[in-house]
Amino acid sequence: MAAFPEGADQAVAAAEALVQEPHGSTVVGIFWFVVIAFMFFAQHHTCDVYFVPAINVFVDKMRGSKSTWLRRWGEESVAGATICALGCNGPELFSNLISLYTGSDAGIGVVVGSEIFNLLVIVGCSVVVAPVVPLQLEWLSFTRDCTFYAISIILLYGALRDRTIQFYESCILLFAAVCYVAAVYFTKDLEDCLNSKSGKSEPLLATSPSDTGEAASPKLKQGPSFQVIPGAPSGTISEKHIGTMHGVKVEVEEIFHGRIVDGHKSHIQGRYVDALANNTGTKTGDELNSQIDAFDRQVSEDLQLESECGTFWGPSLRYRHLKEVVVMGQGVIELEFEKGFMAGFLLEHITLKLTAATSTDRDHLLQHIEKHTLGRAWVHGYDASVKGSWSHLVHNLKDPDMSLFLKVFFCLPEFLIDACLRITLYKVDIKDINLENRWPLCFLGAMGWLAFFSWCMLECANQIHANIPWIPTSFLGITVCAVGTSFPNAVASIILSQQNKPAAAIANALGSNVQNVFLAMAMPWAIFAANYGFKDIPQDVAGIQEGVMWMVGTLLLVVIFVLIPPGFCALSTTYGWILNFVYVIYLVITMGETFGWWPPLMK
Repeated sequence: MAAFPEGADQAVAAAEALVQEPHGSTVVGIFWFVVIAFMFFAQHHTCDVYFVPAINVFVDKMRGSKSTWLRRWGEESVAGATICALGCNGPELFSNLISLYTGSDAGIGVVVGSEIFNLLVIVGCSVVVAPVVPLQLEWLSFTRDCTFYAISIILLYGALRDRTIQFYESCILLFAAVCYVAAVYFTKDLEDCLNSKSGKSEPLLATSPSDTGEAASPKLKQGPSFQVIPGAPSGTISEKHIGTMHGVKVEVEEIFHGRIVDGHKSHIQGRYVDALANNTGTKTGDELNSQIDAFDRQVSEDLQLESECGTFWGPSLRYRHLKEVVVMGQGVIELEFEKGFMAGFLLEHITLKLTAATSTDRDHLLQHIEKHTLGRAWVHGYDASVKGSWSHLVHNLKDPDMSLFLKVFFCLPEFLIDACLRITLYKVDIKDINLENRWPLCFLGAMGWLAFFSWCMLECANQIHANIPWIPTSFLGITVCAVGTSFPNAVASIILSQQNKPAAAIANALGSNVQNVFLAMAMPWAIFAANYGFKDIPQDVAGIQEGVMWMVGTLLLVVIFVLIPPGFCALSTTYGWILNFVYVIYLVITMGETFGWWPPLMK
């Protein structure tokens, strides 16, 4: 063997070290941040367009069931805590499941980080943007959810304490999920029982004086653009609402877009539909915009639904926010109202599904809608194939009201994602009313895509760590991935609050947190253990146990806020800002511990 010159051995060793420990590029790592943001959007789009609509069809079928027991599953509170929880927690569930098979440290961090984000940011934002303060909560539901959330934290801490997950521990969590569902199912019965004993007929709400007609108290902060009348009892949805629009009798169904809630309503709680009687003709450019502005100044309610007795319901949706009119089969028209963007997400997106008795009535109604939108709304038929997605992209690219930034960073990614989904799901797309009976296949197909996008998200986190080694995947999971998967929930909570339903947003956030532990953690653990002979699952809990302690602290903080002034089971705007500020503190502390700025709070 040839002898190496002096010092060559050290050079060879250094070269081998470079080969064995490749150094990534910070620029490439930043690129993977862009890709992971794309995966967040893909998860949200899958939930909003296929996953949640399939769930909503199931809920509607339960509402229309002849069986009283099955109808209960269609109630908002029960459906929201059970089947709709899958729509809300789907990305977290699949992130944890995929991480077990890929060995990623980010999976459980996504769930724990989402818990903290939901309780601080979603609850905080819901209170901050609530149109009426102090925000009153349903004390019975709030007590139930807080109790089960506390139980979930205790069980989670016990399971993680020895750094391994045993099969029986995941089964205990799943059993607790069944108990929670049962508690939600029978909450209304308990409420009725307590009301009968107390001699009250109204629901057990911590009602605000404004609801009872008393003078002074809650302060009206703002008038939301899309409003509903609060106080409708849960579980009263059985028939579609009948009204008249432009002289045509229609059934009206409203759909709120956002996976945090069961956004499918078959009744109207206060708005809609009347034509602008004096709006005729077609105008373009500045002349059209000035006329639209004049309409807004002269008419406060652009669209209003007239009841059968000749009265109108509540505030209105504005024609200026009507972006699309989708002509379906069987006398159905869908009106798409959109307002505002934040990071590529619509801040307000509501669909009105109008069903006329005949196609002739539908066409007559369509003529009035086209006339009063002054040609600004895009009127088209629904196409579940990729062709429909392409048509939607072309329309958005030609839209003069949409900025170049949104066209590049929102419309193009949306087209890529939507095209992939349509290629595989167009035969089971339940948005086509003729395919609604195929909702189970749509549900399963959306689950498959969610699993794929969750895997891609975790791989992106691994690539970020590989290229920027000082950012661990566990930190990415508990912060970046958690915020990314929960951000659509935060947007949806803002929408609900602006619609004067912040209490519903808070209730759904708490219920989502409970099911995050009971389902998004326990179900993947049980599935993984069953596939590997029910062996114990090693679990890296670095930073996770501290996250569990943050879950405890944030829950106690919220409970304290609802017990102290301004009133029992009430939250003020100040408390909302405090909750958001606490989340900022949490992020700063977590970053400092990760990057070695100070020692961890828990070793």
